[in-house]
Amino acid sequence: MSKKVFTDQEVEMLRRNQYTYLVTPRKLLFTKKFKELFWNEYQAGAIPRKILEKYGYSAAILGEKRIWGITATIKKQNHSSEGLHEGTLPRNPVTGGTESKSHDEQLQQLQGEVLYLRQEIAFLKKILLIRTSRK
Repeated sequence: MSKKVFTDQEVEMLRRNQYTYLVTPRKLLFTKKFKELFWNEYQAGAIPRKILEKYGYSAAILGEKRIWGITATIKKQNHSSEGLHEGTLPRNPVTGGTESKSHDEQLQQLQGEVLYLRQEIAFLKKILLIRTSRK
């Protein structure tokens, strides 16, 4: 993530762009349509800065690091199994990420978590027993 923080005026200007999905002072997310347009032009040899400027995003506002980050993110999404998408994908609460595991792997992971939590509870009970027996 870029360290450059957008001003309120820059946020408002970015928000008015039809290809902006979400913008905050620290984050800029694009629509799927923009990502497809960007990727097609990038594959044709266009420079990321020029592509962004063509679709209404000022390179001066975005900054060089963010421009390369946008390129890397779109490239990564295009090559992922989910493909290009709007915004961010929700994280899977069972696995902690977006990768999918088989039911057997999920069951095995949950059984491991239950065993760990039971051990932790037993340890906490021992600590409480020691504290109460010293009085």
